[in-house]
Amino acid sequence: MHNLLKSLFISIFLAIDSMILIYAIRLFVNNPSISAIGLLLSATPILLLMGYFFIVGTARTSRNLWLLLGTTSLGFAIVFIERLRSNADDTTLIMAAVALVGIWAYVFWYSKFDRSSSKIQLHTPLPAFSLTDLHGNSINAASFAGKPSLLIFYRGNWCPLCMVQIKEVASDYQELVSKGVRIALISPQSEKHTQSLANKFNVPFEYYIDQDNQAAKSLGIFAQNGLPFGLQVFGYQSDTVMPTVIITDSENIVQYVDITDNYRVRPEPQTFQKLLNDIDSRPS
Repeated sequence: MHNLLKSLFISIFLAIDSMILIYAIRLFVNNPSISAIGLLLSATPILLLMGYFFIVGTARTSRNLWLLLGTTSLGFAIVFIERLRSNADDTTLIMAAVALVGIWAYVFWYSKFDRSSSKIQLHTPLPAFSLTDLHGNSINAASFAGKPSLLIFYRGNWCPLCMVQIKEVASDYQELVSKGVRIALISPQSEKHTQSLANKFNVPFEYYIDQDNQAAKSLGIFAQNGLPFGLQVFGYQSDTVMPTVIITDSENIVQYVDITDNYRVRPEPQTFQKLLNDIDSRPS
């Protein structure tokens, strides 16, 4: 139920905030008042952030997004003060309040994961699970033994932060492979979407499909109803995986795991390089 509420929240909030922004623009054009400016400041930040995710692209943000929170709060304060000073109707104030509550909920509630179910432990063997490759062949976790492996569990092509994170790894592909590292991208999305992703990169990653999130469930990184509501129309399943990065050594022992509790906070690519350098330099 918790994740279902989040799924509904993000889609409804962005739709409502878009309508508030349209209203604010029309209000400013027809009557350029201080209240209209305040409402613009309230509604714009979250949509700018989403535009930045999808158009410019980033794999990470600050945890608390204080600039966005501050801008929206300032906008609400301007509208509130103007409401106290005048006898204007409450519509603008209500809209500014909705934008304010929405962005605070987005930052401090929606963006966070509960990671208490994770079964991935440092310095222990990689837990058992099975995956399917793009040719329909089944592989298991034990098959990653023999070489250091970088396993990236990503939510799907719909997640812009996941896509940029993969792009960063693609940029370092030659250096990683020169260390004998296997790079596996794992997602519960369909073969069609996974093949589409494979066609975007000119590097031979290993692509795997986690059918029905069986691996995610085995590892304790399953996100039931983790897909934003409405994206199902594009062929994505409602259930997905919490973004997770695992590095194992040649004996399939977990040497690093990033189980971020915030989907906007991801490890820097240099983190992988440094750890893999350490693994590579260990005496055999």
